[in-house]
Amino acid sequence: MLNPRAAETGGEFSMYKPNEGAILFTEMISRDPTATKDFLEKVFGWVFEKREGEGPDIWLFDAKNGPGGHLMGQMGDSPIGTVNYVLVKSVTAAIKRIVRSGGTIIVPKFRIPGAGWFAMYEMPGGVRQAVFQPNAPTKRRT
Repeated sequence: MLNPRAAETGGEFSMYKPNEGAILFTEMISRDPTATKDFLEKVFGWVFEKREGEGPDIWLFDAKNGPGGHLMGQMGDSPIGTVNYVLVKSVTAAIKRIVRSGGTIIVPKFRIPGAGWFAMYEMPGGVRQAVFQPNAPTKRRT
């Protein structure tokens, strides 16, 4: 779940209906995620929900009228900062366009169980970003 208010809004991406090439969500990595969360709640009124489960602590957030995302603590020597995830129809096709246009793939195509596929890249100038291909919606049985 990428949107902490999915149950209220009818789906994970229902508050923000992006098209291909739009920023779908943001990942923030912090040295002190609790302090970062508290700051963003006070300054912007963002709503956070802690995701329970195995692995690192992750807080999903709703940034009101735009894409939400998640906040997590630094793991190992991972860089502190923000990574935008751009919506694509095909990670494989996006990787080809990225490389052909001078970008470098730094995390190859990788499956996120239950969510979709992503790859991280560095574009000319050193900015890092990711592409994300969500799983196809499943049809509900009636």
